Amino acid sequence: MPAKHVYLLMVAMIATLFVFAACSEEVIPTQEPVEFQPTAAVEVDRPDSSGDDSAPAIETIAEEAPVMVAGDPDAGRNLFVSCSACHSTDDSQLVGPGLGAVYARAGSRTSLDAEAYLEQSIREPGAFVVDGFAPVMPSFDYFSDEDVQNVIAYLKSLG
Repeated sequence: MPAKHVYLLMVAMIATLFVFAACSEEVIPTQEPVEFQPTAAVEVDRPDSSGDDSAPAIETIAEEAPVMVAGDPDAGRNLFVSCSACHSTDDSQLVGPGLGAVYARAGSRTSLDAEAYLEQSIREPGAFVVDGFAPVMPSFDYFSDEDVQNVIAYLKSLG
């Protein structure tokens, strides 16, 4: 058998092995879906302003929990310096997508909430790759939990 045929046969075998390995890879979910649990309303007894004291008026006030991100946006801005070579803080594209208003968009990209999506994108950037961009972002898994929360707080402040 000529050397050319042996070479082609080896290349075909290696390619086949890659295909089988890729197809048999187990997909592991990264987070359980978040279950919505509404906040209970608080009832407040207030006297009726009409002067009739026989039945107090009951007003229901819904408590709305503000969306708060733990973390310091100023500290996150300092950490973001390492990201600014590839990501802008507006909608312009560099090597990666622009991150203007990324926090608002992040909650609608997957079943994850915005914070979980951004944390996973920082720690495991290959998990979610925006269409049209190459998966070249390095992992920032060496960031502490506080560092990640600070970066997320900064990204939230971008609008």
